[in-house]
Amino acid sequence: MNEKISDQKIVRHYLDRLESAILETKNKYGKLINLIAYNILCSKDDADECENDTYLNVWNSIPPNEPENLKAYCLRISRNLAIKRYRYNLAQKRDNSKQLSLEKIMEECGDIFPEQSNVSDENEIKIIINKFLMDLPLKKRKVFMLRYWYFLSVKEIMEECKMSKSQVEVALFRMRKLLKEEFEERGYIHG
Repeated sequence: MNEKISDQKIVRHYLDRLESAILETKNKYGKLINLIAYNILCSKDDADECENDTYLNVWNSIPPNEPENLKAYCLRISRNLAIKRYRYNLAQKRDNSKQLSLEKIMEECGDIFPEQSNVSDENEIKIIINKFLMDLPLKKRKVFMLRYWYFLSVKEIMEECKMSKSQVEVALFRMRKLLKEEFEERGYIHG
Protein backbone atom coordinates (compact mmCIF):
# COMPACT_ATOMS: atom_id res chain seq x y z
CA MET A 1 0.00 0.00 0.00
CA ASN A 2 1.23 3.48 -0.89
CA GLU A 3 -1.14 5.22 1.49
CA LYS A 4 0.52 8.15 3.23
CA ILE A 5 0.87 7.94 6.97
CA SER A 6 -0.87 10.63 9.01
CA ASP A 7 1.10 13.45 10.59
CA GLN A 8 -0.15 12.42 14.03
CA LYS A 9 1.25 8.93 13.51
CA ILE A 10 4.60 10.32 12.34
CA VAL A 11 4.78 12.59 15.40
CA ARG A 12 3.94 9.57 17.58
CA HIS A 13 6.87 7.72 15.95
CA TYR A 14 9.18 10.62 16.83
CA LEU A 15 7.88 10.62 20.39
CA ASP A 16 8.46 6.86 20.58
CA ARG A 17 11.98 7.46 19.13
CA LEU A 18 11.35 5.25 16.08
CA GLU A 19 13.90 6.08 13.40
CA SER A 20 11.28 5.31 10.74
CA ALA A 21 9.79 8.73 11.57
CA ILE A 22 12.60 10.40 9.63
CA LEU A 23 11.96 8.33 6.49
CA GLU A 24 8.21 8.90 6.83
CA THR A 25 8.81 12.65 7.07
CA LYS A 26 11.13 12.56 4.04
CA ASN A 27 8.61 10.59 1.99
CA LYS A 28 5.76 12.92 2.85
CA TYR A 29 7.45 16.37 2.93
CA GLY A 30 11.01 15.96 1.61
CA LYS A 31 10.43 17.61 -1.77
CA LEU A 32 8.75 20.64 -0.20
CA ILE A 33 11.41 20.95 2.52
CA ASN A 34 14.10 20.88 -0.17
CA LEU A 35 12.21 23.35 -2.40
CA ILE A 36 11.98 25.95 0.36
CA ALA A 37 15.70 25.60 1.07
CA TYR A 38 16.55 25.77 -2.63
CA ASN A 39 14.45 28.92 -3.17
CA ILE A 40 16.49 30.64 -0.49
CA LEU A 41 19.93 29.18 -1.19
CA CYS A 42 19.90 28.68 -4.99
CA SER A 43 22.22 25.72 -4.58
CA LYS A 44 21.21 22.07 -4.87
CA ASP A 45 24.02 20.95 -2.56
CA ASP A 46 23.16 23.53 0.11
CA ALA A 47 19.44 22.71 -0.20
CA ASP A 48 20.15 18.97 0.18
CA GLU A 49 22.30 19.65 3.24
CA CYS A 50 19.59 21.90 4.68
CA GLU A 51 16.99 19.18 4.08
CA ASN A 52 19.09 16.64 5.98
CA ASP A 53 19.70 19.15 8.78
CA THR A 54 15.94 19.67 8.96
CA TYR A 55 15.36 15.97 9.67
CA LEU A 56 18.05 16.05 12.36
CA ASN A 57 16.51 19.15 13.95
CA VAL A 58 13.04 17.61 13.88
CA TRP A 59 14.42 14.42 15.45
CA ASN A 60 16.19 16.41 18.18
CA SER A 61 13.19 18.64 18.94
CA ILE A 62 10.42 15.99 19.12
CA PRO A 63 10.23 15.37 22.05
CA PRO A 64 9.96 17.67 23.95
CA ASN A 65 7.93 19.47 21.26
CA GLU A 66 4.81 17.82 19.93
CA PRO A 67 3.76 19.86 16.88
CA GLU A 68 0.12 19.97 15.90
CA ASN A 69 1.04 20.66 12.26
CA LEU A 70 4.07 18.57 11.27
CA LYS A 71 4.26 20.06 7.77
CA ALA A 72 4.41 23.64 9.03
CA TYR A 73 6.85 22.61 11.76
CA CYS A 74 9.26 21.00 9.26
CA LEU A 75 8.96 23.85 6.76
CA ARG A 76 9.66 26.46 9.43
CA ILE A 77 12.78 24.57 10.50
CA SER A 78 13.93 24.21 6.88
CA ARG A 79 13.31 27.88 6.17
CA ASN A 80 15.16 29.02 9.29
CA LEU A 81 18.12 26.73 8.54
CA ALA A 82 18.24 27.95 4.94
CA ILE A 83 18.19 31.61 6.00
CA LYS A 84 20.98 30.92 8.49
CA ARG A 85 22.98 29.17 5.75
CA TYR A 86 22.24 32.02 3.33
CA ARG A 87 23.64 34.55 5.80
CA TYR A 88 26.72 32.38 6.31
CA ASN A 89 27.22 32.12 2.53
CA LEU A 90 26.78 35.86 2.13
CA ALA A 91 29.37 36.50 4.82
CA GLN A 92 31.72 34.18 2.97
CA LYS A 93 31.15 36.19 -0.26
CA ARG A 94 29.53 33.23 -1.98
CA ASP A 95 26.58 35.21 -3.20
CA ASN A 96 25.02 35.17 -6.67
CA SER A 97 22.31 37.21 -8.38
CA LYS A 98 19.44 35.22 -6.84
CA GLN A 99 20.97 35.64 -3.38
CA LEU A 100 21.20 39.38 -3.98
CA SER A 101 17.51 39.20 -4.84
CA LEU A 102 16.89 37.45 -1.52
CA GLU A 103 18.74 40.24 0.27
CA LYS A 104 16.36 42.69 -1.43
CA ILE A 105 13.36 40.69 -0.20
CA MET A 106 14.70 40.74 3.34
CA GLU A 107 15.28 44.50 3.09
CA GLU A 108 11.70 44.99 1.84
CA CYS A 109 10.28 43.66 5.06
CA GLY A 110 13.10 44.70 7.37
CA ASP A 111 11.22 47.56 9.02
CA ILE A 112 7.89 45.75 9.11
CA PHE A 113 8.51 42.91 11.52
CA PRO A 114 9.22 43.83 15.12
CA GLU A 115 12.09 42.41 17.10
CA GLN A 116 10.78 39.76 19.48
CA SER A 117 11.80 40.45 23.04
CA ASN A 118 10.15 37.51 24.77
CA VAL A 119 8.01 34.43 24.17
CA SER A 120 4.72 36.21 24.81
CA ASP A 121 5.69 38.87 22.23
CA GLU A 122 6.58 36.12 19.75
CA ASN A 123 3.21 34.44 20.25
CA GLU A 124 1.36 37.75 19.90
CA ILE A 125 3.30 38.55 16.72
CA LYS A 126 2.36 35.16 15.25
CA ILE A 127 -1.29 35.82 16.05
CA ILE A 128 -1.16 39.27 14.41
CA ILE A 129 0.49 37.90 11.25
CA ASN A 130 -1.91 34.96 11.01
CA LYS A 131 -4.93 37.23 11.41
CA PHE A 132 -3.49 39.65 8.86
CA LEU A 133 -3.04 36.82 6.35
CA MET A 134 -6.48 35.34 6.98
CA ASP A 135 -8.10 38.76 6.43
CA LEU A 136 -6.45 39.10 3.01
CA PRO A 137 -8.25 37.98 -0.14
CA LEU A 138 -6.91 34.60 -1.26
CA LYS A 139 -4.94 35.96 -4.25
CA LYS A 140 -3.20 38.63 -2.17
CA ARG A 141 -2.45 36.11 0.56
CA LYS A 142 -0.86 33.87 -2.06
CA VAL A 143 1.27 36.75 -3.40
CA PHE A 144 2.40 37.66 0.13
CA MET A 145 3.29 34.05 1.01
CA LEU A 146 5.09 33.43 -2.28
CA ARG A 147 7.26 36.47 -1.71
CA TYR A 148 7.94 36.42 2.01
CA TRP A 149 7.70 32.74 2.89
CA TYR A 150 8.86 30.99 -0.29
CA PHE A 151 11.12 33.88 -1.41
CA LEU A 152 9.98 33.85 -5.04
CA SER A 153 10.99 36.69 -7.32
CA VAL A 154 8.44 39.20 -8.61
CA LYS A 155 8.74 37.54 -12.03
CA GLU A 156 7.99 34.09 -10.58
CA ILE A 157 4.98 35.50 -8.72
CA MET A 158 3.78 37.18 -11.93
CA GLU A 159 3.83 33.82 -13.70
CA GLU A 160 2.30 31.88 -10.81
CA CYS A 161 -0.52 34.37 -10.16
CA LYS A 162 -1.08 35.60 -13.73
CA MET A 163 -0.48 39.21 -12.75
CA SER A 164 1.53 42.05 -14.26
CA LYS A 165 4.74 43.26 -12.67
CA SER A 166 3.12 46.46 -11.43
CA GLN A 167 0.15 44.55 -9.97
CA VAL A 168 2.50 42.32 -7.96
CA GLU A 169 4.71 45.21 -6.80
CA VAL A 170 1.74 47.41 -5.82
CA ALA A 171 0.04 44.53 -3.98
CA LEU A 172 3.23 43.75 -2.05
CA PHE A 173 3.80 47.43 -1.21
CA ARG A 174 0.24 47.86 0.08
CA MET A 175 0.31 44.64 2.11
CA ARG A 176 3.64 45.58 3.72
CA LYS A 177 2.19 48.98 4.58
CA LEU A 178 -0.96 47.43 6.11
CA LEU A 179 1.04 44.95 8.18
CA LYS A 180 3.39 47.67 9.38
CA GLU A 181 0.40 49.80 10.41
CA GLU A 182 -1.01 46.83 12.32
CA PHE A 183 2.24 46.42 14.27
CA GLU A 184 2.46 50.19 14.89
CA GLU A 185 -1.12 50.24 16.14
CA ARG A 186 -0.27 47.49 18.62
CA GLY A 187 2.90 49.29 19.76
CA TYR A 188 5.40 46.72 18.45
CA ILE A 189 7.12 49.16 16.11
CA HIS A 190 7.19 52.91 15.89
CA GLY A 191 6.67 54.74 12.61
